[in-house]
Amino acid sequence: MIKYAGLAFLLSAAFAGGAYAQPYEVDSQKSSITFSGVHAGNGFSGVFKTWQAEVDFDPEDLAGSTIRTTIQTTTAHTGNKMYDGTLPTPDWFDVKNHPEAIFESQTIAHKEGDVYTVDGILTIREQAVPVSFDVLLPEDDLAKGQIETAFSIELDRLAFDIGKKSDAAAEWVSQNIGLEVKLHASRK
Repeated sequence: MIKYAGLAFLLSAAFAGGAYAQPYEVDSQKSSITFSGVHAGNGFSGVFKTWQAEVDFDPEDLAGSTIRTTIQTTTAHTGNKMYDGTLPTPDWFDVKNHPEAIFESQTIAHKEGDVYTVDGILTIREQAVPVSFDVLLPEDDLAKGQIETAFSIELDRLAFDIGKKSDAAAEWVSQNIGLEVKLHASRK
């Protein structure tokens, strides 16, 4: 009897405040993850065609809010035959051994106004690197159960061992690669 009473207490305490992170469903038609950089003095850009995101967010329960994104590196596409042939190779994404890149948030904190700071770990090629970015989440959108935002991150490709053997000095491909995320999601 005590065991069940304790369980009931824990459950009631967990839901008593009414504030807990809310799951959102990502609209894949309106959302995207793109990347850009410079090769031999020329800019390039591409897109990851397949990825999934699990977003649980409540501004009243930031400690319980989380983001987890899984990107299929096998779907990186630039439209340039040479780049698209190089990206899957062992020195770059090594898609045979590392078909996914994973981002997991560690903390989400209110910065100011409608801006939140997300700190987490991005793992590519088994290299887990801390990343931090700010995201704009307007209070009016959240009240309607909507997330419509875009944000950018600059990544050091060498920290993930991407192109480290063939271009460790970043003579051909820029060391910093831009990652831009457009996210449209609705509360479930």
